[in-house]
Amino acid sequence: MNLKIFAPLIFLAVIFLTGCGQEDTPEAAINEIKIALAERDSTKLSERVNLDEFFSATYDAATVELAKNYDAYQAKYPDDPYFQHSAEFLTAYNAEHKDLHLKFLDGVKDSFFAKMPEPETPEENPTAYVANEFEKIRQATDATIKETRIDDDKATIILDVQGDNSLRGQFIGQMTFELAFHRDDKNHWHFDAIENLDELTPALVDKAELVWITFF
Repeated sequence: MNLKIFAPLIFLAVIFLTGCGQEDTPEAAINEIKIALAERDSTKLSERVNLDEFFSATYDAATVELAKNYDAYQAKYPDDPYFQHSAEFLTAYNAEHKDLHLKFLDGVKDSFFAKMPEPETPEENPTAYVANEFEKIRQATDATIKETRIDDDKATIILDVQGDNSLRGQFIGQMTFELAFHRDDKNHWHFDAIENLDELTPALVDKAELVWITFF
């Protein structure tokens, strides 16, 4: 199974973990997303982020970043079949399998909000297994808003993310996200995308490879 498709889930787990305030602001949007995830409330979450669009856009953007630095990943991880071909192969492979991978992520989303119990092995119920891992990562991670930049109906939040001392917290480590938001015609803010995906992708690949080496 291609662990790189879990990138959107890891990003979700570690970026929506802080925020406060009464008026509608980008920070308030993050706070509502945090609460929606903690309460497993898909309706509340959908008011602040369109997960299907986020998953699709992040998948495409991650594919571009992986292809851009394919040779470096191939040299660093020669035993990973994903990096034993070429950038062109990766791009074509991801395009061909995008619907299948997004269907899997949709299954993870459904398992998460349905609070599906964790299976004894990943093979027993892969989507439920990943959903439970997502929740464990969410609980093991904290975040601090360092800066908010607002330009008319667009905004960027700089978020420092830090894992705790648990195994999953150490897996996440420390990362800085630049999160893009837009304001709709009702003055409500919505999360759109990760602006610094190019900076984060190498670290994400390293984390995915660590899981692959350890468990596969």
